[in-house]
Amino acid sequence: MLFQWFLLQLTLPYTLITAQTCAIDDDCSLNGLCTSLACVCDPGWIGPDCGRLDLSPATRGTGYNYTTYTNPSYYNTRGNSSWGGQIVQDQQDPKLFHLLVDQFAHGCGLSGWRPTSFVARAESTTGPQGPYHWVQNVTGSFRHNTYVHWSPADEKHLLWTIGVSVPDPTSCKSVSKESWPNNISVSSSSSIRGPWSPFHITVNGTNPAPWPLWSPDNHTSAIALVAEDLRIFTADRWDAAYTLINTAPWNTSDYSPTWAEDPFVWRDKRGNWHALAHWMIDIVEKNGTKYPRVGAHMYSRTLDGKWNFKLQEAFNSTIAFTDGSTETFNRRERPKLFFSDDGEVTPLYLVTGVQALGTTTTSYTLIQPVGTAWQEYEKQLGF
Repeated sequence: MLFQWFLLQLTLPYTLITAQTCAIDDDCSLNGLCTSLACVCDPGWIGPDCGRLDLSPATRGTGYNYTTYTNPSYYNTRGNSSWGGQIVQDQQDPKLFHLLVDQFAHGCGLSGWRPTSFVARAESTTGPQGPYHWVQNVTGSFRHNTYVHWSPADEKHLLWTIGVSVPDPTSCKSVSKESWPNNISVSSSSSIRGPWSPFHITVNGTNPAPWPLWSPDNHTSAIALVAEDLRIFTADRWDAAYTLINTAPWNTSDYSPTWAEDPFVWRDKRGNWHALAHWMIDIVEKNGTKYPRVGAHMYSRTLDGKWNFKLQEAFNSTIAFTDGSTETFNRRERPKLFFSDDGEVTPLYLVTGVQALGTTTTSYTLIQPVGTAWQEYEKQLGF
């Protein structure tokens, strides 16, 4: 029996290696290079095909969690739920970080996100992981799917949302989507603190994922805008007319194996394109269960080329914490990455909205480090 076990240990690694060989970089999810028939993953990615985020333990109390706050100076006396956001490093003070988040008015929870959602800005002086503290309401209701980035060509921050300005809701009651305009709008400001220009409607759709087409070799104002179902648009600048250039080559209907939402899109150091999204495979296969498989990764060599969707999780809703505990969340959605600024486009942090098991209302925004490069990044900043 011992000899048979020893033979198994010798043959198992060989079996795994031969089953995980690659032929081209596409087999490595374009997150690494195919070298000697094996994928060598870029920092921040792991797995035999480099298709999974290399997530480090998160620290409890970081991110943006105001669900238990009762001080009215923090917007409301009943606690405040949020649902994901975007990290922005301050342009004047590199040790100051901003988080623009979807927050819900009047102490309402996630179940009342439409129409109570609006954009808030929080700050952290203790590093990009936070904790972040509320400082400003950026918009009124109804604004959701917040996405902000710096446009080098325009020298402006661009703030993207869905929704329309309406009187501040007085109830947490949810409103059906059929009762609201379905559009993606954008506003601009030279400062992350505002003031912000009036919102400009771009396209019909939801879940905006923009990325400037500017590069060191091409100082263009052109922009890519990806919407729900990986509908890809481009425009000569953020407030110009948008043209649809590509749609997903897979089935995007509800309850299909490729049912996904909330894309986050970026272009890597090699010029390849990627998207993270909320993958709803467990809803499909487990009669409505929303966890634990929640993250999908898609990729393409060109913006308008053939995109690939591997039916495997890029991240899930079970999170390890630095105190040694783990927690599986009922929902983990709205993924956004914060990258290194050294030209390597290394993912340093993953931002998601999370909701604990046992609740259908309260939610908060969690920030989890990716890989190990974040440690040197924080060290260089003096944290």
